[in-house]
Amino acid sequence: MIQESVTAAASQSSQWTLAWSRVASDRRWTFLLIAIGAFSSVIYPHPPFVAFGAIAGTTLKPRRAILVAMSIWLVNQVYGYTVRQYPWSGDSLLWGLMLGLGTLIVTALALLRPKFSQKTLKGHCLWLGASALLGFAVFESLILTVDWLLTGSHTLTWAIARGILVNTTVWTISLTLIYFVFVRFTTRSHQPIV
Repeated sequence: MIQESVTAAASQSSQWTLAWSRVASDRRWTFLLIAIGAFSSVIYPHPPFVAFGAIAGTTLKPRRAILVAMSIWLVNQVYGYTVRQYPWSGDSLLWGLMLGLGTLIVTALALLRPKFSQKTLKGHCLWLGASALLGFAVFESLILTVDWLLTGSHTLTWAIARGILVNTTVWTISLTLIYFVFVRFTTRSHQPIV
């Protein structure tokens, strides 16, 4: 009985590892994330960089994850300075660079992927949620620091932070659901993932 449980757990672990690896190497997932991120720049002046950094870092191999996160940031900046007509000032450029740095830090944090996150779907979800929350804290701390350096005060209120957190959470959950659908369709010819 115990042996069967251990064997079943090992089988589920290897199935998830195989499925993750397939999707992490799939260019379609890379392009889909970039497309969704680029489209989010049309909807929001500041897309949910934390959500994209966390999902890229947990679902892609390191090089691709950084490429995706930085591509989404770059598209946002190009769109912002052209279509939205952000001002070409030192402060504005510094804010843009800090958003890029924050996105890169969140992605790097998610890329740490502890062992438990690589073995099962449950562990993967746990790490994705943890990296999104930790990433949010780091990202907003960076923004608060830059805000304080530029203005000498903090303009980020709890109401604004709560709104950003809700937005980030909704986007992280939505991107995760899209990812699971992608995993299911990519691996449907194989045994089901549990």
